[in-house]
Formats: sequence, C-alpha cells, structure tokens
Amino acid sequence: MQGLHHNRTRTVLSLLPLAAGLMGAAHAAPAASPAAKADATLARALAAGPARGWTPAIVKIAGPLTVAQQTQIEALGVDVTRHLSLIHSLELRVPSRNLARLAALPFVTHLSYDGTVRKCDYFTIGHTGANVASQQYGLTGQGVTVAIVDSGIQSGPDLITTGSGVIGYANFVTGNTVTTDQCGHGTHVAGIIAGNGTNSTGPNDTPIYGIARKAALVSARVLNQNGQGTVGQVVAGIQWVVSNAAAYKIRVLNLSLGHPVTESYTTDPLCQAVEAAWKAGIVVVCAAGNNGRLNTVQGLTTDNEGWGTAYGSIESPGNDPYVITVGAMKNLDGVKADDKIATYSSRGPSCLDMVLKPDLVAPGNQVVSVEASRTFLQNYYGITNSIPLSYFSSSQGSTSTCNKYLILSGTSMAAPVVAGAAALMLQQNPSLTPDTVKARLMVSADKWADPQGNADPFTYGAGYLDIPAALNCTVTTSQPALSPTLYLDSSGNFAVEMDPSVYGSRAIWGTRAIWGTGTLTDLRAIWGTGAVWTSSNDTNASRAIWGNTGVAEERAIWGTRAIWGTTTITPSTSATPDSLDLSASSVAINGE
Repeated sequence: MQGLHHNRTRTVLSLLPLAAGLMGAAHAAPAASPAAKADATLARALAAGPARGWTPAIVKIAGPLTVAQQTQIEALGVDVTRHLSLIHSLELRVPSRNLARLAALPFVTHLSYDGTVRKCDYFTIGHTGANVASQQYGLTGQGVTVAIVDSGIQSGPDLITTGSGVIGYANFVTGNTVTTDQCGHGTHVAGIIAGNGTNSTGPNDTPIYGIARKAALVSARVLNQNGQGTVGQVVAGIQWVVSNAAAYKIRVLNLSLGHPVTESYTTDPLCQAVEAAWKAGIVVVCAAGNNGRLNTVQGLTTDNEGWGTAYGSIESPGNDPYVITVGAMKNLDGVKADDKIATYSSRGPSCLDMVLKPDLVAPGNQVVSVEASRTFLQNYYGITNSIPLSYFSSSQGSTSTCNKYLILSGTSMAAPVVAGAAALMLQQNPSLTPDTVKARLMVSADKWADPQGNADPFTYGAGYLDIPAALNCTVTTSQPALSPTLYLDSSGNFAVEMDPSVYGSRAIWGTRAIWGTGTLTDLRAIWGTGAVWTSSNDTNASRAIWGNTGVAEERAIWGTRAIWGTTTITPSTSATPDSLDLSASSVAINGE
C-alpha cells in the first residue's frame, strides 16, 4: 500500500527507550510477539517489514484506555478514527512503518485489518464516513432542504420519502416549461445527496443510499436535455432558490455545473449569484470542473498518470472564494488509504484571482446513483453504465441489467457528496452558519498527498472529506471563511495572502479567524505544513513561474503572467461567457 496521505509528522525515536522498557521488564510475563497478536493480513504485513503508507486497523485494548496509553499510541503518528467501546477497541490508521511498534505495545491485545473491497456506492458512503453518521449519530439529513440547480429531478421511488423527497420544482430553461429531468444528470446528483435506496431494498439486497437519505430536495431546472444552459438561466435558478429559501427551509445549494473562467470572480455573474446565496445563509457547494488533464493524449509525460497536470483549471463559479469547491477522488481497491485524485479533477489556483482551490476533495469517480429513465444519459450511456442487479442483490438469477441505477464520474458527482455532508451537519446543529460549515469541513478533512508523499493543496485542497470528523469538529468563525489568495513574496516563496489592506475582505480568511483550538493568523491548522510553500517543502507549487524573471514588488497580484507548470493561466479564449456545460463532461463521465 502506497503512502497517499500524511495527517501529521511525529518524532518517535524518543519513545523507543520507553517502549523497550515496557516490553523488557525483568519480571514481566512473556509478551506475545507482534505477529501473534495480528490477523492473517496484518501478520503478513508485519512479516514483510516496514513499508510506506498507512494501514487501517481495529486494535483491541486490554481494559479501558488510559490517557498514558492514548499518548503512547498517538506518539506513533496514529490517527484514531473512533472509539469502539462495545468491543473495547479503537478504529485507527497507523503509519505502516510503525505497525510493529503499535502491535508491540503491552496493552494492545489484538489487531485486525480494517479494509474490505467495496463497490462504487460503498466507496461514496464508506470512504466519507456517511455510514457512521447514520449508524452512530442517527443523522440522515431530515429537516434540511438541499436545492439542486441542474437539469431537473425525475421523481421516483428512491427520491420519494415521507416528509422529505422532492418538495419543490421550478424551470428556467428558455423555451421549455418542463420541470422534470430530461438529461439525467440532476437526478443522479439528487440520488447522491438524498437517495433512499427503495429500488435496491429487499430481503437479499444491499440498499444504495445517498449521503443524507432523508433530506428534502428542491429542483431548479437550468440545463436542457443535453446538459447545457446559459449563465442567465443558472443565475435565475439561484435567485429563485434564495427567494424561496425560507418557504422550503433551504440550507444547502449544489451546483454541479460550470464554465471556464473568463473574468475575475469579482465581476463574474455566476460568482456574484453564489455569493448572494452564501450571504443569505445558504451553504453553496460547487464542482471544481473536469479539466485537470494537461494533454488530450496519455503518455506524453509521467505526471498525473501520464496526462500532465493542468493547474489553474478550476471552473466558475467554483473559483469564488466564498463557496465550497470540490475535487474528485477515485477508488482503486476498496481501501480508502489507497484512493487517488481523479486525473480529470480540475486543479487550482483559480485563473486571474489566484484563489487557492479546490477547498477539499470527495469521492467522484464511478459513483452509483439514481438513473432517470428516457433521458439523454440513459439513451447514450445506459447500456454501458447501468449496473447489473447483482451489484446490490444476492438473489439467484439477478444477472440482468438494472435500469434503476447508473454509474457516472466527475466532480459533478463529488460536489453532492459534500452537499449531503453539509446537510448532516446542519441537521446535527441547525445554528451553523455557512462559514462555520466550510471551516469545519476543511479543518477536519483528511490531509492527503500523492503516492510519493507530496502534499499539493492545488489538487487536494484542505484534504479528503471526513464526515465523522466534521460532525465532531467544534471550530467556529464569525468571519467569512473565504478560500485564501496566493501571492509571490520578494524571496520567491508562494504564500497565502492575509493582509486585508491588499485585497480587502473579499479574498482573505481574516487575520483573527478561529481555527482549531486557538486563534491563528495563518492557515497552518488547515494546510498542515504551513502557509508558505517553497522548493524545500515542495507541494508542486515550486513548478510555478512568475513571468520570466520573478517579481520585484512583494504584493504583486498574480495574473495573466503566471505560468503554472507548462500551461499559461489566462482567461479562456474558446469559451463564451454566457454558456456552460456540465462539469461531468465526456472526459470524465465514464470514469477511470
């Protein structure tokens, strides 16, 4: 298992004498060897010796866990996911290199591997912790309404729930009065947020649930049967959502759509609309876009699995610093620790304004959700992307294709995962503001890195969505939780802009925002290693070039002179500002 994420860096050398003393006391009873305490999977891992990456495990403890014991565990760099008091165990992830040291602790009586190969829907639910939200916290999104501005929603058994389901419709597609979904995209998004699993519920079935299965939904149809619309239609849809927020109790807005950046977010109509929604008290979640591949042909480089990385490819309105912008992760083998960024997921920073995006990442590749019948997506992708009945049913003879659920990929699928998470948070605490929701999602996100151990906030943002951690997070902020802006200082370091006199309140987090347990003046609590990136703590930002000769003025604004990798970040010359396509474009729809 490769090392894909690193929550913290800890020194363990100073603990070795203590551990040796505990294990080698003259009169202590003979301790079981580490391998003898482990199941077959972890025994093989121990026999293979130290490795890179992380190992998920269930660790049984002898008696109640003491503070001293917890300190010893944490000193090994372990990330404790939850306490399983019913079985006197901890669910955790341990750096693979420290697995033997964990097993050697005298109060650890057994270790079991905490990983199973799961299908696409389990990737979405299990890898975000949404199952824990339901089973452990009893949270289902009930009482919270999520607005979906998309291609409409086709109502059906999986989206009809007493007291929730789809409770409101509106159409803003010019020349069409239909409110239902003729594309299939909006229905798929709706199922990811609030699918109740009815069509996959039976004596031999495993239901396919959404993240917040009892949340209410309202639909503003702004995209036609081909998944296309105009900026004006989308703005009208957002306007309707804001106007009807009180009547429908709308707390969250999902936008799985976008267009290339052609102007600053300070003047972009879509950005202005989402800012208005945010300031009206609505959590706005946007797809980052599917433009993360630098090349159209694979193999021209080793970067980004051979596609090259297109930094500066975030789409509007995801480039706005107010909203929560989401990139897409992909599952490799059912083990979350092995998940990788989808190659197509758009990277930051934003064009022109250099806003640090995405804000976080979530499952978005080959996601199973509700299939809308007689729609564009079913007609073109139903044969290849509809799932077999055996996907969720163990009944004999369940080999035929099911036309109730469809597999789609893209940041369009990742955004509603986060929207569903926001609904769970707001059910748990209805008093949360959009800024606090964003802050908690980012602070609690699982810090991530590529297989080589390189952190890259322009790819992963603050990290990988962790719903249980977000539900347990207690940070609050009274200031706008705006995504930070970057600048190049006189030493050539890429830094987070924190000076309100330079950019004003629109582009900073605020110099006294509350993050974690204290008052911070930078983003170290969110980004892990710090707010300044240089070649010595490479986050791939060191590949950025400011023009050809650097910059003399410390506070110079990044603009069209910035070159990211080998791609110049400039406004799109091919896109028209009054048109947009689905973020789940053809490059991503089948996944990888």
